[in-house]
Order: sequence, then C-alpha cells, then structure tokens
Amino acid sequence: MPPLLASLLLAATVGQAPIDVGDRKQLFLDGRFIADRERVELRANPPRKLGLLRDEAGEPFQGHVGRVIEDGGKVLMYLGAEASEILESDDGLAFRRTGDRLPGGTFPTVFLDPHEPDPARRFKLFRLVFSEPFDPETHGVYAGYSADGVHFTEVGRVFPYFTDNPPLVHWDARIGKYVVYTRAFDYGSENQRRIGRIEVDDPLKPWPHRKTDRDRLFPSMENIPVVLSADAEDDPHSDMYYNASAIYPWADDAYLMFPTLFRHFAPDRNPYVRPRVEGRWEDFGMLEIQLAVSRDGIAWSRPGREPYIAPGLPEEWDRWYAVAAPGIVRRGSLLYQYYYSSGRLHDSASLRAEYEDAAPQLGGVGVVRQRLDGFVSADADHNGGWLRTPPIVFRGDRLRLNLDTGAMGTAWVEVQDAEGRPIPGRSLADCEEIAGDFVDLCVSWKGGPDVSDLAGRPVRLLVKLRRAKLYAFQFTGG
Repeated sequence: MPPLLASLLLAATVGQAPIDVGDRKQLFLDGRFIADRERVELRANPPRKLGLLRDEAGEPFQGHVGRVIEDGGKVLMYLGAEASEILESDDGLAFRRTGDRLPGGTFPTVFLDPHEPDPARRFKLFRLVFSEPFDPETHGVYAGYSADGVHFTEVGRVFPYFTDNPPLVHWDARIGKYVVYTRAFDYGSENQRRIGRIEVDDPLKPWPHRKTDRDRLFPSMENIPVVLSADAEDDPHSDMYYNASAIYPWADDAYLMFPTLFRHFAPDRNPYVRPRVEGRWEDFGMLEIQLAVSRDGIAWSRPGREPYIAPGLPEEWDRWYAVAAPGIVRRGSLLYQYYYSSGRLHDSASLRAEYEDAAPQLGGVGVVRQRLDGFVSADADHNGGWLRTPPIVFRGDRLRLNLDTGAMGTAWVEVQDAEGRPIPGRSLADCEEIAGDFVDLCVSWKGGPDVSDLAGRPVRLLVKLRRAKLYAFQFTGG
C-alpha cells in the first residue's frame, strides 16, 4: 500500500469510537479489525480431509446428516433423511450406532437449546411433513421437544411450507432471539434456491412469515427475508442448496455458514452426463461446499469462491457431490466438521460414462479437521507485510494470538495509541520475535507481557508479519 494511502486510511479512523473487545476473542473473518494494511490479504482456509466415517464393522456410514451436536462430552450425529438414526462418539472421529432413531418425517434436524430453562425441552426437533399433492393446511415444518434428544413430544406445525432441506435453528444471544436459516425460492430466476432467515421468540410456536396470494409449495423471497444468494461472481447456472449455518461459540460476533453451491447442468452444455434412466434428463449438477462469514447473521460475505470442502477425484468416494453437515465439534485446539456425498451428481447421474465404475466406494459421510478459529486468516507472504487495527478498548493484562508462521516465518506486535503512535516499551523494536504455530500465544516485549496499564484506553495493534497467518487475537487475565 502506498504510504500516502496508508496515512489517509489511518487518518480516517482517528477520532472514531473505539471497538470494545473486552476480554473476548476476536477473529480476522473480515475487515473489522483491519484499519489499514500493506501486503496482507484475508484468505479462507480449507480444512484437511480425514476420510470416511465407519461403523464398528468397518462399513461406511451412508446418508444425509441432519445435525451434529455435543452434549455432556458426547458427540451425537443424526443420520438419515427419513427417521434418522442416532450415532454417538467420544472423540468426534469414531462413531457407534446407538440403536435409537428419531420419529418419522423428512429431513429431521435436532437443536440443543442453550437458552432453554426447562430440562424437558433442552432438545428441539424440526421435521418436514409432506406428501403429494402438497396440502397448505397440514403440510410443512413440525416441531417437538425432548429431554434426551431421542424421545420427542410433538407440539405441532410451526411453518406452513415445504423447505426441502433442514431448517436450522440457533439461539442468538447477541439479539436475544432464536434465528432460523432455511431455503427461500426466487421462482422467477434460474438461481432459484436462496438462504432465508427468520427471527422467532420461541421456535416451538409458529414462525413469522409474510403470506401472499402467490404462495406455493416452497417458501419464497416474498415469504421470508433472504440473506445469501448466488451472485454475479458465481456461475450463472448456480444457486445455494443447503446452508449449514453456525454461530461460532468460541469467539465474539462470529457467524459462519458452509453453504453448498449447486451448479445446474443442461443437455446442451453438458451432453456427456449419463442419466440414471437413459433419455430422461433431471436436475443434474455438481455440488461443493464454500464458506460465508458474518458479524450479525444478516449481512454475509464470502472470503473467496474457492471450495471450503471440494468434491473428490473420480475414483474417490466423495466425487462430484459434497454437502456440509451442520455442526462443529471441538477437541482442544482442533475442530471437526462433517460432510456427506452420494458419489454421483444431484439426482444420481454419472458425470461421464468412462468414470462410472472408477470409484470402489460410492458415497458416505466424511470428517475434516480445522484448527481452532482457522476459517479465515490475515496472511502475508515471504516478502512481509503489516496490518493495523482500528482503535480498540480491552480488558485484561495479556495479549494472546492465534497465528502460524511455520519454521521460516516471523511476526512482531506493536501497541499504539489511538493516533497510531508507538507506545514506549511496546514498539516493534521492543517485541520479542514470534515464530511457530500457536493457537494461544502470549505476546511479550522487553519489559514483559503485562499490558494491564493500557486496559480501558483506546489503543491500536500493529502486527508485522512475514510468511505468516494471523487468525485471532484476545486479551486475557486481569
């Protein structure tokens, strides 16, 4: 960045109200904590595929994953698009069948409610009831509650549309309401599938929506607000399939979504597709998982358009089709996420006849590993760069970083006043060199790590990076 432009950006933030970060962890999801920078870019970080999940007999689990949740140290996976079976794990990697199943319904998904005071209603179930032809008086989303996540008491219908994917419910403590993310259609567009959002006071009571005289089977953009859609930077024949939304519990104001994008094929563009019934074209296409981020759950952006979890090669089980499972499991410094595949295109076609039998295993449920807070990072290459935060106010006596320099990279931190002047004793020259891969590193200067004398004062952080990735910062202690 040219020095004049950097000076102008700094000047633009002088005098602005500082961001109160308290002692809460802050992620570099977007530009919130970057007032100015040079040779530093925000990048999404794909997780590492760890392979198929298998049962006790070594057979791959198969099917749609409604949700993965953690309760009392146990990880529960709800597997199956109809009458889901319940799997259990201690470590998030080895799952066993419990023999329990959810009651009937399509695309059931279970929500463990952290806000619910009644132990009998800790778990909430949402399932779709539908048969041909659609009956607007009886079909739609039905809800129930449970103490154990297995045996549910139904309360009735809460949404009078067929969402055709799991409606995901979250408690959003920031606004003191529940939010629901589900599908919303734009019937007049080729990119029909979009992601809608509903705010509710009680998810077991009817969800607010706008009824129109044009209502159909699926909820539309007229019925509920849309918060994320395919746009001009996406393939023109694509839309948003599932949302896999999450409110990240280990940092401040971090809303994540792992939307599945669906690129629709057509006979003229994709004549090589092999339909499952010769001569019958269906809604064929490929699916991949991307990453979207937000600070409020309403305004979403995508750090890049590369896949967060990509489909596999033609000989791999997860080729051509990847859908994220809702839910993130933490074990120490590692996060586990899950996804599933049919090993075929949408509507079960083969992409090309010559690869029909290339994969010895078709479909299953996979697990990926992400570092804690690792979804997006502020990156500098080997030429080096820096970033400066806007004014912040913190509580605590230590500054801790989640960053990775590897063996050959380095980082330094300077604490500045609100006007961008180095604070004596906390300059870059005073900072101990930082090198290595850490999720919780305490920064120290020649005078030591204690920054309690700066607590409550507007300050900025200047972080100098060389071949490094910076994920998060947090003030602790005090």
